[in-house]
Amino acid sequence: MTANIIGLIVGMIVAIPGTIMPVRKFLGVRGERTFFSLTLIPIALFYIGFSYYYGDLTALHAEIVGLIIFTVLALLSQFLASWILVAAYVAHAWWDLLHEIFVGAIGSAIPWTQVPTGYAAFCLAYDLIIAVYVYKRLRLWD
Repeated sequence: MTANIIGLIVGMIVAIPGTIMPVRKFLGVRGERTFFSLTLIPIALFYIGFSYYYGDLTALHAEIVGLIIFTVLALLSQFLASWILVAAYVAHAWWDLLHEIFVGAIGSAIPWTQVPTGYAAFCLAYDLIIAVYVYKRLRLWD
């Protein structure tokens, strides 16, 4: 419980003063869209890293599919429509929650990558804050 509260707080700190404020200040309107689109790719890569870190490669195929999906969403949001980016960050928040729920409740019965304690809460806060911010910036980006 404490780890989840800490994860939420850290997610809010990383999202607002750690990401949104410097990106808005230094990259400008066009750079923001590119940054938030391309950030989806390394975020999805974390799960592949967790697979190797925890030594459980049974979920590697699912994580690679996740990486491909989020990479496609990132590129589509960059070149077609920014609203896709809002949906992608919300989808990533669900992806994080599914990892937490399935690994915590079912264990190894379903091949999901184990994540550090509090990571799902961190990502939930980060992803949803970024999704709301992107939604508020859509008019400027399209």
